[in-house]
Amino acid sequence: MIRNIFLIVVFFFGPALVMFMLRNGLILLRLWLAARSRRQQPEIIDVTPVRQTAAPRWFYALAIVLGLIAAAAGFMALQSTATDKRQYIPAHVDAQGELVPGHWQPASE
Repeated sequence: MIRNIFLIVVFFFGPALVMFMLRNGLILLRLWLAARSRRQQPEIIDVTPVRQTAAPRWFYALAIVLGLIAAAAGFMALQSTATDKRQYIPAHVDAQGELVPGHWQPASE
């Protein structure tokens, strides 16, 4: 149960964190391009106040939708059960002295 909750949280916040990093990367790229263009032009002092804008609402909505999709996919993958029960047989030396590599085989009941 705890594992399911932990993975759902990771799958929900993972895409949001990726989008947050992408947004910050784009902002840093824009700042770098602005600084680069400023170096090529004469400096003009501008005292006009600039309104700070938050990320658009579609960005938040997209982050939440992607997070919900990833969380649902992770939860469904955790809830699916294997159709065939298999047992892992580790590597061993058989009766003839040959090395048999590890392999999966159907479980004997």
